[in-house]
Amino acid sequence: MSLDSIFQTFPQLETKNLILRKIRPTDAGAVFDMLADDEVTRYYDDDPFTDLSQASELVEFWNKGFERRQCVRWGIVRRGSDSVMGSCGYYGFHTWHMRASLGYELARPFWRQGIMTEALSAIIKLGFQRAGLNRIQADVMPENRASVKLLEKLGLKNEGLLREYERWGSKGYVDLLMFSLLKREYT
Repeated sequence: MSLDSIFQTFPQLETKNLILRKIRPTDAGAVFDMLADDEVTRYYDDDPFTDLSQASELVEFWNKGFERRQCVRWGIVRRGSDSVMGSCGYYGFHTWHMRASLGYELARPFWRQGIMTEALSAIIKLGFQRAGLNRIQADVMPENRASVKLLEKLGLKNEGLLREYERWGSKGYVDLLMFSLLKREYT
């Protein structure tokens, strides 16, 4: 059990209803459709995509991040389908402190179906049980009530408000809530 273990080969995960797999260049269209939607990106750290090349570059960025052991980003697909409907993963690994941050997004037609709860549950389990993380965290805009509820449902605790913590594209400097789950709290 170590952080290195998840970077040996891409860790495909399977849940009751989902397969979390490596995002491929051929998924760029689905990534574009998702991130071109201003409702999906309302609380995202970038502006809505306007060109397919942005999605292709993001897929390449995620895959190179994995090769460099900087991030792991899964495409979320339903069992029996190969169409990406969202993504989730880890970034901001701190190997000395054994912590990482969660990131995720889901195309609007799939909202409020329990998909992200199921997907994040799987990667949280991998983070604690296989990667040996001690802390998993996520930053969300306070206005993003759906994401706040999701993180609370998964057992993450609200640690407080980080004022003008990051600069998010045209949104400027944004306040973020910090959520975390510790290994000793994970059940």
